[in-house]
Amino acid sequence: MRRMAWMNPNVPLAGARSALAALLAFASLAAHGESGWYVGLGAAADSQAVTYGKTVYTAQTLISGESTSAESDADEAVFSLGALGGYRWQLPVGVDLSVEADAVWHPNKLEGYLEGTGYTWTDTWPEDWWLRRQFSYGLTLRLGGRLADSGLNLYGLAGLRRVATEFSITETGCPGPELQCPPTPLASFTDEVDRRLSAWTAGAGVERQLGERFTVQVELRRTTYSRKSWDRLFEGGVIIPSTVDGHELGLALRLLRRL
Repeated sequence: MRRMAWMNPNVPLAGARSALAALLAFASLAAHGESGWYVGLGAAADSQAVTYGKTVYTAQTLISGESTSAESDADEAVFSLGALGGYRWQLPVGVDLSVEADAVWHPNKLEGYLEGTGYTWTDTWPEDWWLRRQFSYGLTLRLGGRLADSGLNLYGLAGLRRVATEFSITETGCPGPELQCPPTPLASFTDEVDRRLSAWTAGAGVERQLGERFTVQVELRRTTYSRKSWDRLFEGGVIIPSTVDGHELGLALRLLRRL
C-alpha cells in the first residue's frame, strides 16, 4: 500500500508570516531614508562575443544516425544608448537600494564566418553570418553604500534582460542532392530570422553626486545570453538545427536625475 505524505499546514503559514515580517521590516527601514524616483540616460561600450553553430541532418543520415556539425566564434566592439527610470531607497543603515527598468538601442552588428565541412548536400556549408541586437529591455537591482568620506558610492548590480536580435546567414553549397558540383556551379542562399534572447547581467559600479539632483555613474558589467536553438527545414528532408549564444563585457556611463 502506498503511504501518503501529508504536509504540515503550519509550515506554509509560518513561511508566509516570516515573509510578511521581512517585508514590513524593510518598509520600516526605507521609510526612514530619503527615497524617490529618478530617470536617466546611459551609453555603453561592449566587447561582444558570440558563438554560432549548426548541425546538418538529411533523410539518409537520420536513419544512419550520422550528421555533420560546425561552429563559429566572433567578437567585436559594439556600442549602445539607452534610457532608464527607477526608484531608490536610501536606508538609514548607510545602504542604498534601487529597482530600475531600462530600454536600450544597439546600432551595431557583429559579423562572423563559419568555415563548414564542405559543399555537398550532407555537409555543413560555409557561411557568412551576422547578428544585430536591435533593442533590449530589462529590470536591474542595485545595492551599495558610501565609500568612507570620499564622496563616492560603490554598488553591485544584478538583473534580467530580453534582447531582440536579427540574425542573417548567407551560405554557399551545391544546390541539389542529385547534382554534381562541379560541373554544376555552387549557389548562395540567404536566410534571416528574428530571435528574442534571454540574458542576465551582473557587475559593479561607482557613483558620485553632482549637486542636489544629478548623479553620475560608471559601471563595469557582464551580460550572458542563454543559448537559443531553432531548426531550419529544407526540401529533400534536410534539417539544420542551429544555436547561438554569447556574452558581453561592457563599460557604461550613466547620468541620473532625481525627480
